[in-house]
Amino acid sequence: MNLLLFLVAGLLVFGLFRLLSRAARMLISRKALRNRILALLPVAELLIWIGYGFWGLSILFGGLVYYDLILWVAVVLLIVALAWFVFRDFLAGVLLKAERSLEAGRYIKAPYAEGYIRSLGARSVVLVNEKGEIMRVPYSRINKEMIVLPPENDESLPHHLKLSLPAIRDPEVYKRLVEKELMAMPWITGSSPSVDIVEETDGRYRLHLTFYTHIRSQGARVGEKIKKVLSVAADSEFNQLP
Repeated sequence: MNLLLFLVAGLLVFGLFRLLSRAARMLISRKALRNRILALLPVAELLIWIGYGFWGLSILFGGLVYYDLILWVAVVLLIVALAWFVFRDFLAGVLLKAERSLEAGRYIKAPYAEGYIRSLGARSVVLVNEKGEIMRVPYSRINKEMIVLPPENDESLPHHLKLSLPAIRDPEVYKRLVEKELMAMPWITGSSPSVDIVEETDGRYRLHLTFYTHIRSQGARVGEKIKKVLSVAADSEFNQLP
């Protein structure tokens, strides 16, 4: 009877969290709140399953003479499993950084992902591919696979872009807007982008941009993004004019 109760309770817990996950995706319209709840659900589920496991031990083996020993063994195994889960990526990261010279800006290839290293975290590496997509890969996964480090190339590709500014707004506002956008783009590497304002003979202003990327095609992506940002900003201010 106790075994049947244990199995039924496990099925109920499993079904409950599947239902909560589906309900959160369907019923919560605010993206930020929905993502926060979906991020917390796995943590809550883990805690419930741990409690479920100890509850199962009590109803299945609570009457045995060696119940205390069984309980302590379960606690030790749980601690070892959690410690391995938490620290395996950290330890793999230490070894990879020491043995394979991983550093921000280097290009790596692996069977499942490739791109430039944007940053090296405590437990994972952040890669940026040619499309600007950001991938977070655990060190333990990289450590299990063969990765290729192409020859180092410290020379980033420079790009120079000149854009005319609308005569609606103070050009300094556009300059700060462009600087903010450039710093947020994953394609930018090397030296910090340079944004200068030049006044033309007709009284209009032009932005002179200098930035660096690892791949030539990424320069065009940056230019298109900046032009779109300026166009949206100009349209927004024009619509606000009396």
